[in-house]
Order: sequence, then C-alpha cells, then structure tokens
Amino acid sequence: MAAGFGAARLSRRVAARRVWRVALVVATVVAVCVLARRLEAADLGERLRSADPTWVLAAAACSLLPLFGNVASMTALSPVPLPVGRTTVVWLATSFVNLVTPSSTGGVALTVRYLQRRPLPLAVAVTTIGIVQSTSFLVTGGLVLAALLGAGRSAESAVSVPWPVLGGGAAALAVAVLVVRLHPRARRWTRARVVAPVRAEWPALRRVLTHPGRVAVAVLGHLAVPLGFAATLACSARAVGGAAPLLLLVLVVVGSSAVTAAVPVPGGIGASEAALTAGLVACGLGAEAALSAALLHRALTFWVRVPPAWVALLWLRQRHAV
Repeated sequence: MAAGFGAARLSRRVAARRVWRVALVVATVVAVCVLARRLEAADLGERLRSADPTWVLAAAACSLLPLFGNVASMTALSPVPLPVGRTTVVWLATSFVNLVTPSSTGGVALTVRYLQRRPLPLAVAVTTIGIVQSTSFLVTGGLVLAALLGAGRSAESAVSVPWPVLGGGAAALAVAVLVVRLHPRARRWTRARVVAPVRAEWPALRRVLTHPGRVAVAVLGHLAVPLGFAATLACSARAVGGAAPLLLLVLVVVGSSAVTAAVPVPGGIGASEAALTAGLVACGLGAEAALSAALLHRALTFWVRVPPAWVALLWLRQRHAV
C-alpha cells in the first residue's frame, strides 16, 4: 500500500516537471516573439543612437534600484533568513515570468514557490508575500501623498497638482466608506477581501514590527522601487532632451503601474508605454520626446532584463530553488 502511494506520488512529480518544461518552452517562444515585435515596432535602436549616452548610462544604473529594493524588503520581512544573492536572482527571474502572465501574477507565484523551498509552509509563504505587498502599498501610498503635496506647492513643476484633485479624492474616499457602511454586499466584500487578509497577516506583521532595523530596511527597500523607476524615467527624459520634476515622475510611474496592474495584459505590454507617455506629456514633454523616454524606460526596466531573467529562471530550476 505504501509502495503504491509512493509510486503514485513520484508519478505526479514527474508529470508536474513535464508540464513545467512544456510551459517553459511555450513561454520562451512567446517571449522571444513578443520581444522581437516590440523592438521592431519601437525602432529602439534609432532612438538610442540619438540619445545622450551619459544620461542613458545614468538611467541604466537607476534601473537597478527597484530590483535591489525588492530584494531588501523581502529579505527584511521574511521569517527565515534569505540569501541575498539567490533572492536577487529570483527577483530577476520574475521579469521573464511576468512577460507571459497578466498583472504580475507569475512573479508572485514564483516568489511564493521560492519561499516554500526555503522551506516555509504554503500558508506562511503566502502570508509573507502578503506582508511584503501590504507594507509596499502603505509606503508607496505615503510617498504618493508626499509627492502630491510637494508637486502642488512646487513653483518649478511643469504641471501643478490642483488642490481640488485632493478634495475630489477625499470626497471619493468618503463616498466609498459610506457605501461600505450602508450596503450589506459591500460590507461582506470588504470583510472578505480587506479585513480578513489583514487579520490573517497581523500576527506575523506584529512580530516583524518588533525589529526596528528590519522595518527600516523594508521601508527603504519599498521606497527604492518607485523612486528608482522615477529616477530612471527622469534620466531617460534627459537622454532624449526632455526634463520633468522628480516628484511628478513619481506620480507618473505609480500611476502607470496601477494602469498596468488593471489591464490584464502579460507584462503590461502597450498599457505601460501608453501610460508613461501620457504622464510625460502631462508633465510638459513633447509627444515625440515623451514616447522616446517611455520606450527607453521600458527597455531598461523590463525588456533588457528578459534574456538574463530567462537564464536566471533556468538556473533556479536546475538547483530546485523554485
């Protein structure tokens, strides 16, 4: 009986590995085809030849900040020690996985799988990723609020954020709270989707909050993600002859991330470029310069990472790290 159970379990593992290999081959083919079409349509080589190489190098350096920021926050909030080098490889590999899955779901699944291999139980791994995402949302929200206030008061901003926008946001929040309080279905949805996850994650989060050093590293890591993307976009704009205040660019990259997450397109292809271009135009750049800067930003923060991310994923699979 036990031998039969063991054989069935081994058979399932072999079948799962075969499915994974087929999925990896399909994902590789899709990634190569999509990457080739995007580079051909963007004519990125011509745009890069006319860009300022100093600012392009600066943008390339800034594009590494979000990667290291994610690694720092994850290692700080993990309940078990994580090797920095291998965790960096995992986050690099998410660039390839996110290319073929919508709304970064593949990257989340990959990081959960990585924590399971450390080893952590599935529930603890999911809770850890939930804590990382929850604290990232809080830190990013605080940064966005600071950017809104700073951009609205800055005399150097190409576009000032009008105070009615903040008032409209507060009014929308008040209406949402009123709907939740008065509508039974809205209350049930809020309990299931907001209250229950927070209650499930709170004990683990409370244990993390007892270590101020880890909290500081996590906060700095979370800040490095939007600020790194904004700095990359600022340098990309400079490379093509444009300029925009960093505070406004923080709002642009956070807004484009929200658009990309809302549009169920693998890798945010098209949606991210359009959102970045529209944001740069709103910041005062010309349409051509905004498109060039958006394409350069996406090339450095996403497309250039795809080949090494594919190699990183294969390396992790060979070592059974995911």
